[in-house]
Amino acid sequence: MTTPKLSPSIEILPVKKGFLRAAAEATHVLVRIVAPARPASEETASTVRAPLDLALVIDRSGSMSGAPLTAALESAVLIVQGLRPLDRIAIVAFDDKVEVVQPLISVGEAQDLPARIRRIEAGNSTALFDGWQEGVKQLAPFMKQDRIARVILLTDGQANHGLVDAAKICAHVSKAAGAGITTSTVGLGHGFNEALLTGMAKAGEGAANFGQTAADLSEAFEEQFAILSNTFLRQVKLAIQGGSDVQARLLGELLEDGVTRTRDLGTLPWGAALTAVVELKVGAAAKADSLLAVNFTAVTKEGAAVAYGPQILALPELDLAAFSTSPGDENVAAAVSEAVTAEQIEAIEALLRSGQFAAAKQKFLELSQLPGLSSWARQKVAYLRELLDQDEVMAMKEMRYASRSFTRSIRSTNVAENSGVFDAASEAEKELYIRKKLAAGQRTRQRPQPPQA
Repeated sequence: MTTPKLSPSIEILPVKKGFLRAAAEATHVLVRIVAPARPASEETASTVRAPLDLALVIDRSGSMSGAPLTAALESAVLIVQGLRPLDRIAIVAFDDKVEVVQPLISVGEAQDLPARIRRIEAGNSTALFDGWQEGVKQLAPFMKQDRIARVILLTDGQANHGLVDAAKICAHVSKAAGAGITTSTVGLGHGFNEALLTGMAKAGEGAANFGQTAADLSEAFEEQFAILSNTFLRQVKLAIQGGSDVQARLLGELLEDGVTRTRDLGTLPWGAALTAVVELKVGAAAKADSLLAVNFTAVTKEGAAVAYGPQILALPELDLAAFSTSPGDENVAAAVSEAVTAEQIEAIEALLRSGQFAAAKQKFLELSQLPGLSSWARQKVAYLRELLDQDEVMAMKEMRYASRSFTRSIRSTNVAENSGVFDAASEAEKELYIRKKLAAGQRTRQRPQPPQA
């Protein structure tokens, strides 16, 4: 493995500056992987990024007929029109059969492509995997180290033809990402399969978005391209290990089996941070100088594998009186509250999917009353509760994407932003990929208004 000239830092920030041995309740720390600021010698993202090879894979199956297909086609047109002269584009459409509408071509040579995209019509069944695979095939022969290759799949995710097993589909997506072809997904319509689409995006090192119209999705595509333009490291994978007699677990992945000690965090842009919250249960025989070890691996823009760590957490042991009166770091506590919120939202979603609506609403009420929630978490919970009363199907989709935004989003290098009052106007001034949002999709349709701070 090689080390780039500029290296990220690993920060381990405890809620309190000490620990209580053999306590009944766990303690928490915030782990941050922080990228350096983009050096002046690098041209800014506003003037240059690596050329993009993009395959747009459009679901034209019968279930997409009407508004979903219209949104997919208009979104594809917006993407094509927003590309740069050195970018290349391929268009694939699929139902139960796959059609290459346009093999990979330079954007400047495809002036009539928007018109041809708009002529795509709805068809039959949904061979989702076959369509995605053709998108990969369009990119694979032309991959170069100085170009970015990505498949964007626009679909309702209702795979019912060919390979339909989600785990096997995601395994193929992960393999392609490892070879340098990443995948993003866009869920369209009211009944899209959010579990499959978020799973594919996670496996493919891409973004997962959803909406009802092309306008819903325009900012999401801008965000994707902004991240691609500012990439410092990709394929960032975090690993934690508790010290002797210390149990360590990553928060925010409640539905994963077993105790989570590794997590794929995705892409780290210049001047940003990737974060995770770790729960520690400190036993009687724990050593104060080695409570937790943090490592991570990644891949540079040039494709070189890199590794960092271990970073060790050492804290002084406190007695009960000192621990109880020790002030907590409100910024770290806010980040912890968001990880706890992510787990609770996943649990609520699971209750809804099993038909336990009364239990889900009660759990929402309990979550909204938890002390210490960050402003963003509190407002997001209120928003989801109101949406659940109006549209249970879309509420479950928002929950799936909301839990991901709590645990997988790129954060500011300023940890103090965790505890501030959430304000949409202030968020709009930040980089797209750092902004916190209340709604994940369907931004342009009539829906409950997010509560004000």
